[in-house]
Amino acid sequence: MTAHACRRLLPLAGALLVLLCGCPPRNRGPEAPQDILRQADRVLRDVFFAKHVTFGRQQLFAYMNGAAEAYYAKGFRELGVCDARWKTTDAKIELYRANGPANAKALFDEFNDGKGKQLPAGEGSAAWHARELEGIFHRGPYFCRIIVYGDDVEAKQLLETLAAAIDQAMPR
Repeated sequence: MTAHACRRLLPLAGALLVLLCGCPPRNRGPEAPQDILRQADRVLRDVFFAKHVTFGRQQLFAYMNGAAEAYYAKGFRELGVCDARWKTTDAKIELYRANGPANAKALFDEFNDGKGKQLPAGEGSAAWHARELEGIFHRGPYFCRIIVYGDDVEAKQLLETLAAAIDQAMPR
């Protein structure tokens, strides 16, 4: 085979190799909810994260008892929970992974009444004040719920900061 023929076949051989072996893996980021929360923790140096707990399919009832059925119906796979504190404000973070984007959106839709303020996170988001300041958003197979214990400027800043950091840590 001539050098000219080899040069012509080289791009084809490279393409064939990619097809046979698959494309090189992208840096998708962490996929487990708790790993996503830990990534957000590493980015937010002035926010203190604590009490990281993971609940699988079999343990969800231990966390929320009867309410677990609604999550099972929406393809629940795993939950990462942790507390966060910034300055004098505390928050609880729940990051659910469903079996697909449609079910994560369905969880979001179930919580969202359409009256909330949009957060800087997710493919859809909402924030409102009920008993506490609460925010939710979804992206891909994830549904995130953040409860902030307070309703002042600091609490609103914490909610938006947590939502944005968690969203950024999610795989794309």
